[in-house]
Amino acid sequence: MSQNQVPVTKTEHKIGKVTYLVCSSASERATDTLDKKIKKLIRKDIEQKPVKSP
Repeated sequence: MSQNQVPVTKTEHKIGKVTYLVCSSASERATDTLDKKIKKLIRKDIEQKPVKSP
């Protein structure tokens, strides 16, 4: 791995029937925890997609 490359961690989160694949890497400037960031991403995803009625 070269100096410019940062190791990437891949995780899978299942919430209900939706599976989120998350790729993450560490940053010295980061202020959010991984959990906080995932919650933000999921919330943003939910807000962008309308809920379908059965």
